[in-house]
Amino acid sequence: MSIKISLTNKIPKKREDILSIMKFSESVDLHSGILSNGLVQYGEKDIFEVWQINQPTTSENFNDIFVSKSKNYIHGSIIIDLKKSFEDNQLTIIQSYKDFFSIAEKNNMRIIKIWHYFPQLLKKYDNKKTNYALLCESREVVYKKYFKNQNYPAATAIGISGNKILMYFLASSCDKYETIENKRQVSSYMYPQDIFQEKPMFSRAVSFFDIDDGKEKIFISGTASIKGYKSMHALDLKSQFDEALRNYQTFIKVENNKTNISRIYVSKLQNKDVPWIIDKLDKTFGTNNYVLLKGDICREELLIELEGVSDGKYKV
Repeated sequence: MSIKISLTNKIPKKREDILSIMKFSESVDLHSGILSNGLVQYGEKDIFEVWQINQPTTSENFNDIFVSKSKNYIHGSIIIDLKKSFEDNQLTIIQSYKDFFSIAEKNNMRIIKIWHYFPQLLKKYDNKKTNYALLCESREVVYKKYFKNQNYPAATAIGISGNKILMYFLASSCDKYETIENKRQVSSYMYPQDIFQEKPMFSRAVSFFDIDDGKEKIFISGTASIKGYKSMHALDLKSQFDEALRNYQTFIKVENNKTNISRIYVSKLQNKDVPWIIDKLDKTFGTNNYVLLKGDICREELLIELEGVSDGKYKV
């Protein structure tokens, strides 16, 4: 069976076929097999994200990376203490990235997507570079070795509070791995340097077919209110949501799509806007198919970002 991601308010009692359980909370830690990802949710009830694969799973540690794996899938995560030095942090991130690819290669798998949660995403070091620049520079060092073309994994990068970096990845021994770009946007790795000095090297989405059951999945990178390479509707949450949704829907149909599970990240959300956006999300995705989270976006003027996963039969 292909990987199934769902949202629930109850931790599964049986975990033999669970690849990962994530808890949305302000802390960043791994406890009893549950990964807390530093993301505070809007809403009263606790929500867990469960990755189920219907294959027996085992776990191990490799260079501080917690690895959960089955025959066809791997979820690997690392928690890093953020240091004061840009250069020290860069060395650690580069090594973690190399370890991610080493784990995938050793198991004959391809990395589908990498998630990054960084404290103070846009805070500047003495060299005037941000933590987002730190990520992009570090990733580029590794990708120049591993990729001769632009078939990069999908990615999400969001700012959180605290002083710990969380990075994790999904890899699969899959068929028909395909990277997908958004016709409404310039590919991130082709952005002009007046947007970012560093190249954000990721694909807008990645689709693949499960090697056993032949079902297709698509993982969509974080997408915001960007058209071409320019931010649209600066600091206008409602218009930015509509723009980001248009980008999201270039990949999949969301209407009546119960297989779509989305995370929506919002920064600077005012209390008065919470009922509006929850109503909008309920109508767009369905009440049980998304989680609304606090998180900083990679540009100051952007307020909202969407990411998700869906069955491939809903691809546009």
